[in-house]
Amino acid sequence: MKIARALDLNLTPAQARARQSELADLARLEPGGARVPEDVRWIGATDVAYHKQTDEAYAAVVVLDGATMEVVEVATWVGPPGYSYEPGVFALREASCLIGAFERLERVPDVVLVDGHGLAHPRRFGLACLLGWMLDVPTIGCAKKRLCGTFDPLEPQAGARQDLVYEGDVVGQVVRTQQGVNPVFVSPGHGYDVPSASELALACASAWRIPEPLRQAHHASITLRARRASEG
Repeated sequence: MKIARALDLNLTPAQARARQSELADLARLEPGGARVPEDVRWIGATDVAYHKQTDEAYAAVVVLDGATMEVVEVATWVGPPGYSYEPGVFALREASCLIGAFERLERVPDVVLVDGHGLAHPRRFGLACLLGWMLDVPTIGCAKKRLCGTFDPLEPQAGARQDLVYEGDVVGQVVRTQQGVNPVFVSPGHGYDVPSASELALACASAWRIPEPLRQAHHASITLRARRASEG
């Protein structure tokens, strides 16, 4: 897969934060096709696992068939992250790993679900926004924890949603994918708006809390980590 824009890693944490704020104005947020598979044939998803004692990272990008939710391609990358761990700019660290996996991908996804935040970020430019800008492909952030914003109590049934509001703006939605389970935090990264991002995440929901593409990406990254560990 061709990378549309290069990732600049020669930034101090302060410069990286400033760059996030600059790029936030370039994020393209608009209604995206959310019907699966009519609007979305190939669904990508990302995950990065880390070695527990070293700095080695294990990045995985998977592509699923929107009609069957079966994995049709897996691309991986192993190595040290290209950016140190810095609070507030963790997206740079994750993207530095994932870009190597995307470069090995043969199919270009119609949309990529990202294990992280998009617009629901203190500077409105989380990992999903960064990857969408770099790849010029629609992206949606789907995180297990809230990074910013507030929301009203959520009904217990699957499909329940509440707006996630930060500094007076709706930056995402809190979405319950299964009855009675903890919700996920969905926000657009690039090429989707808030409602269509949530609709796509729900369309990819299966029997688990995490949408199926992200569950498969997580499985790929931890399987890669385990295999590398067994190889010594």
